[in-house]
Amino acid sequence: MVPITGTGLPAADDLVLTYDIGTDTPARALFSGTTHNDDGSFFVNANFGQLPPGETTVVADVSGADRQTGIVDPEVTPSTYSFELAVAPNPASPFTVTYPGTGTVVDTTTPVFTGTAQPGSTVTVTYGNKNLGNSTAGTGIADPAGNYSIPTTFLDLAPGSLGTGANVTQSNPDAQVGRLSVNFTFAQAPVPAIVPTVTATPREVTLDEAATTGVAIAATGFSPGEEVTTVVTDSAGTVVELADRELNYYADDNVGAYADTVVFADSVVADDYTITLTGVRSGIVLAVDVTVADEVVVLTPTPVITSPTEGQVLTGGTVVVSGTGPVGTGIVLTVADPSFLDGTATELPAEGHFYLTDAADPILVDDEGNWTVSVELLPGEYVTQAIAAELNADGSVDEAGGVSEFSNTVAFSLIAAAAAPSVVTPAAPVARPAGLAYTGTEATQGVVAAALMLLVGAGLLVATRRRRALSVTSAD
Repeated sequence: MVPITGTGLPAADDLVLTYDIGTDTPARALFSGTTHNDDGSFFVNANFGQLPPGETTVVADVSGADRQTGIVDPEVTPSTYSFELAVAPNPASPFTVTYPGTGTVVDTTTPVFTGTAQPGSTVTVTYGNKNLGNSTAGTGIADPAGNYSIPTTFLDLAPGSLGTGANVTQSNPDAQVGRLSVNFTFAQAPVPAIVPTVTATPREVTLDEAATTGVAIAATGFSPGEEVTTVVTDSAGTVVELADRELNYYADDNVGAYADTVVFADSVVADDYTITLTGVRSGIVLAVDVTVADEVVVLTPTPVITSPTEGQVLTGGTVVVSGTGPVGTGIVLTVADPSFLDGTATELPAEGHFYLTDAADPILVDDEGNWTVSVELLPGEYVTQAIAAELNADGSVDEAGGVSEFSNTVAFSLIAAAAAPSVVTPAAPVARPAGLAYTGTEATQGVVAAALMLLVGAGLLVATRRRRALSVTSAD
């Protein structure tokens, strides 16, 4: 805007100012901040924005026109003035970005920016980076003709981001335009996306470990530098308390990796838990399951039942069960109806149809790793399984001590022994009364057949049970 002052403008007139723009029709200057006094003095800010590029010389004609009709006032003598502008309203080399254009989908991850700027100006391309700051994609200098060509790289974008564009600036104090924004996207992310993953180490901990060393979490795929929240829920979906934590946790500034240690509060109970991580900025949600188990020490080796064998059919009322196990431990043996071991039956079978080792008097494993026990049972189908347990000083099972994994499961059948044939003594001959006809029959030897029941031990599917603390019930 150019300030222009003068006198001699009638009160009923408006100022008219036209200037040469190199065409047959002169342009009319635009005014702002106009002041017109009753004594004929005036002040205006005039805009000469239609001058040709690089032109600083203004040749202007000043006259008056009736305010109501707009007709030139013949009473006002037109005047011609010529003056120079310090800066051309339209630069000879306007600041432009010809590539990439706004809305362009760029098919290379290293586009070359082109355009025009003031000759000798330094042109810089910047963009918003993965850490919510700015990074420089490239810098160049406009040549004497005002053209520039700048190779760029966008390696500070977040992994997988297609970008939102760039700002292009020219460092020239005389330039009317110092910065241009170009909104474009990439067809392919300059930095490949990182697949979101999460792991927990270890996946199972004891109660003591959960509240002390905790569970180490490692994740990938978050937005670099973003805040990550952690929520832990139990098997019922209830949020559980954790040990004291810092207020904020953040992903790595470079690739969005995240590492943390989740420590439970002292009140933690044995259960299955889900640890859920959420990226506050990206909205990425990752979850991993962990188990907090009772304080169980697992003994090795696991006992093995060697007799009876799978599917064996035994006769009589006594079954000898034997096997191998860890030396110095006690064997807790269960022999019962299949429905009792697979969980179908919830109550003990009838008397004579099950056996459970008394925790106060377990089956001892000898110095050679062998054990045996005789069990009195009624005929039927059975399944047997054993565990080894640490013992107290008195030889009873230490219920707070270590236990083994469950042994192999053996299904067998027990049938009653065949009854011995009964002895039949022939009856003494009966004298026939004289003269009477014989009407009876000779007594014959009775035949007693032993009915044998073939009870086939079908392959019993024993339900897999989650390892738990040892709990036994004494049985007579």
